[in-house]
Amino acid sequence: MPTYVNLVKTLTLDITERQGPLVEIILDGCGDRTEAEYNCFAFAHTPFLDYLMGKKSNLKQEIKDLIGETSYTRLTAVGEEVGMPAGAKGSTAVGHEVLSGVPYEHPMLTINRAINKDGIMENKEIDDLLNHVIEHKSALHLLGLVSNNQEHSHIKHLYAILKAAITRGVENIYIHFFSDGRGTPPHSAPRFAEDLSDRLEEMIGDKKNINVNIATVAGRDISMNRSKHCWSKTEKSYRAIVEGEGPKSPTLMKSLRTAYDMGLNDQYIPPAVIGDYRGFKNYDGVIFWNFRKDRTEFMVRMLVDPLDKFTDLLRQSGDEKYSNIERFERVKIRQDLDLNTVKVCALIEYYKDIPCPVAFKAPAYEWSLGKFLSHFGFKQFRLSGVDKAKAVALLSGGKTEDLFSGEERITIPLPDDMRTYIKEYDEHKGEEGYKTDPYAKYPYLELSELTKKIIEIVSEGDNKTCVMVNMANPDMVGHTGDVMSGIKAMEKLDVAVQRITLNTLRKKGVVFITADHGNIEEMITEDGEPSTFHTRAKVPFIIAGAGNLPLRDDGTLRDVAPTLLFFALGYEHEQVKNAFPGRILLK
Repeated sequence: MPTYVNLVKTLTLDITERQGPLVEIILDGCGDRTEAEYNCFAFAHTPFLDYLMGKKSNLKQEIKDLIGETSYTRLTAVGEEVGMPAGAKGSTAVGHEVLSGVPYEHPMLTINRAINKDGIMENKEIDDLLNHVIEHKSALHLLGLVSNNQEHSHIKHLYAILKAAITRGVENIYIHFFSDGRGTPPHSAPRFAEDLSDRLEEMIGDKKNINVNIATVAGRDISMNRSKHCWSKTEKSYRAIVEGEGPKSPTLMKSLRTAYDMGLNDQYIPPAVIGDYRGFKNYDGVIFWNFRKDRTEFMVRMLVDPLDKFTDLLRQSGDEKYSNIERFERVKIRQDLDLNTVKVCALIEYYKDIPCPVAFKAPAYEWSLGKFLSHFGFKQFRLSGVDKAKAVALLSGGKTEDLFSGEERITIPLPDDMRTYIKEYDEHKGEEGYKTDPYAKYPYLELSELTKKIIEIVSEGDNKTCVMVNMANPDMVGHTGDVMSGIKAMEKLDVAVQRITLNTLRKKGVVFITADHGNIEEMITEDGEPSTFHTRAKVPFIIAGAGNLPLRDDGTLRDVAPTLLFFALGYEHEQVKNAFPGRILLK
């Protein structure tokens, strides 16, 4: 067991006996909540994590002897302390960006400042797009998640854009309604639809020339798909929005009721074209008003990426539909539509290489955890399943997809049987045999193969190896609201964390275990509805392999990156101290 000498006064650490890797395990969506009610973490048999956290545990004595003493505290994962708006729930994207060490500020804060006292969003790029629409007497299309979840979007931003457009004199506006049910209660879309209707009535007043219509609907699992293996989901929603192609429904409420009668929730509302909507016309304007990147990327790329590049992305995506595609057809049936005349604006900079105007550009960070590790000669491995691949990239401090020197990113696919079921579920959800959410039916996800790969890297690593892994089970299963599946996920996770930790300690390495936000520890709302969304809970922070070091009890996610670098280097580097807002968690 490495013997660490804690010289807190001088902020140095004797790391001469650490011969193995540093491993950071992110238990995505695993909050640290003391109450047991509807808490899958509390209900599950997790003897290994319990022992690490100083709880009563029936872990075998020989395993306890190998681990020795551990260090444990709880971290704040939400709020102004980590650069988020007050009251916002935890977020995978935010959590990972904060864990990268950068001085993160949530885009909501920037966007909120652009809404004036009259509730109108003021922004040059948005104004330019509205001018384009007014000049050509064309239509404005607004695409985004109609929700107040504050993770991907906030409905007040939709209202601020609508008010700007109506005030400026845009006469034809189409809203493409992405329903939530994951960051909000499972069947809450009608509430947001009613609120939207009431607000529009206020904004329009007696302006008889203003027409605002819900044009399409699709659940976020489809319209905001982020798995590259399922780009065909995105295309279904794309065809409805761009060409008015797809199943028809007379009203939004009819679409919702039909889906609910099939046993579906808001995440899985099938794409539908509402009323007599026929798609884009030449010189229309489009605003994507989500402010989180990973679930908006595919749709916006489908619309604006260079066609050769986009076709190649599809071909290499792993979605069998596109394996032999020669050229993606942006327009299939509307041959009169020239998409080059359609002006597109993104609310934030989803990714730097997406070629469209951006209303609120992301700040550039000079230093991050990934850059420092590369600077000091560490090999870095980032691992996740397909659902969290984009989030893991953020651990590099990444506003870019480029790798640092010595960095490797590894994405583990979902098991074949789960992938098959997901595709079949997309076609037959609600029918007999397809009533169970894929992540409730397969709560283990890719955990087995992910664990094997981490152990392989650890076995070959040395004291200049840093492994960071996202284990998505608590979050992806927590989003289903299925308590029994959540308990199974946590029990399997406990075994995986034990295997990784013990293998790392045998190599005389150190393991850090934390989470990006809560979810699975609170599976019911105060109103008694299933909780399918993230929470504001604190998250665990555990160090195994360094003895019982005294940790601060006022820490936040900001403090993880400087703490990891402290262990990597053996001292507090002045440049790290100046670059990062967080501070080392040792007392």
